[in-house]
Amino acid sequence: MQEYEFKREYSSTFIGRESELRWLDERLFRASHVFAPIVISGKTGIGKTALIEHWLSSRRISSTPLFVNLSSEPDPGSALNRFIQVLTRLNKERFPSRENLIVVIDGSDTWDEKEHDRALISISNFKMVSALVFTRQEHLSFRLSENLHLAPLSENVISSLLEIFLNESSISTQVSNIVEAAKGNPLALSILTELLKSRSKDSSFLKILQKPLYELSNNILVPKKDIITVAQPIILSANNYLITALQKQPGDLHKLSPRDFEKLLADLLSDMGWEVELTKQTRDGGADILAYLNTDIGRLLCLVEAKHYSQDRKIGVDLVRTLYGTLFDAQANSAMMVTSSTFTKDAKEFQQKHQYQLTLRDYADIVTWILKYGNKQKSLSNNQNN
Repeated sequence: MQEYEFKREYSSTFIGRESELRWLDERLFRASHVFAPIVISGKTGIGKTALIEHWLSSRRISSTPLFVNLSSEPDPGSALNRFIQVLTRLNKERFPSRENLIVVIDGSDTWDEKEHDRALISISNFKMVSALVFTRQEHLSFRLSENLHLAPLSENVISSLLEIFLNESSISTQVSNIVEAAKGNPLALSILTELLKSRSKDSSFLKILQKPLYELSNNILVPKKDIITVAQPIILSANNYLITALQKQPGDLHKLSPRDFEKLLADLLSDMGWEVELTKQTRDGGADILAYLNTDIGRLLCLVEAKHYSQDRKIGVDLVRTLYGTLFDAQANSAMMVTSSTFTKDAKEFQQKHQYQLTLRDYADIVTWILKYGNKQKSLSNNQNN
């Protein structure tokens, strides 16, 4: 239950969107006998999640909203079933504090129209739910649905937001270029601000600000290659910072998104000496990471599948069997499943039968990897100095 409860945190960096907030006021505070789902749509980084989070945090609501973040779900396809089980349990408890419940399904692009319809029908059957909100990139219409499409922020709002990011009241010529380059996209502005802070004297960065930094691909803002090249060291630095933070608070591992979890594992394996390749995000059960190791007897390939699960959700034998089958289909040398939780007894017994081809690593193993991160480089540096 607690994993879905929305934690209200008022953000001082949220500005603008006054008309959109009033639009939500009119619909979410409106007493109506007709259940009308709300769809908030817009490009990646335009502020869909930030908008609904700010509304939930800044308004007086009679009950704690429930927030389903599909991007952090290990299996978005089964996420609805798990959430319906929670609603069913709450409905049986019949707490008055659960009346007029607002439910938000964030990042529903991973669902097709049938899954959206099933979610609408299932959730609207609970009388305690007064409103259902979807956020997604593409516009999607339901019967009786209310649709809010987010346009880019105005230059005035972007300029004010940039002042907050930089803690400066004066806008220089370089900063003005960033305002124009962001094209009203808050996420793009955040990325460019971090780049400006670290590379304010870098002529290559200032030069590319004169050109369009993003191109439209499938309605998604995609950074151009030159901005990726300049940003790459900062991305690597951010990964190192994340691992340093996890060394102090390993439990925060469970707060990562599934994709960030995969990136973390790729960094940890790379630190161990593996040559890693992070594959594209898919839902076909394939490997998330391809790990290569060059040895005297040849080049070895290990398929690595990452499962970012909550601590109380164990990996069963079926998933391990599937990975074992994938290993032979790909003709790799070995396969490894890594999870932020643990494995069931049956899964461990299956692995023992195939211990030379199959490896299982759980939360405790990942924490050990994190704590050892960087030791190899430190050892090599010390040897060179000696």
